[in-house]
Amino acid sequence: MPEWKDFKHANCCPCHTTRKLAYTIDEAAERVGVSPRLLRAHLDRHYLVARYVNSKPVITHEELVEWLNNLPTEPK
Repeated sequence: MPEWKDFKHANCCPCHTTRKLAYTIDEAAERVGVSPRLLRAHLDRHYLVARYVNSKPVITHEELVEWLNNLPTEPK
């Protein structure tokens, strides 16, 4: 995984320099503009990986970026 500073526009605005390290499923869904249900389905299919704080799933920023980068470029 590339370092955050290697991403295009990594330091152009506060949202990039103060980003969260991990998101709840609801936060991650809102961040990328999809439903929490869709993210849960992708977690269930192991397309996306969650980490657990006790029993609470969180999705790291890097995992979310990797998931987005691996989505198809054409609609089904």
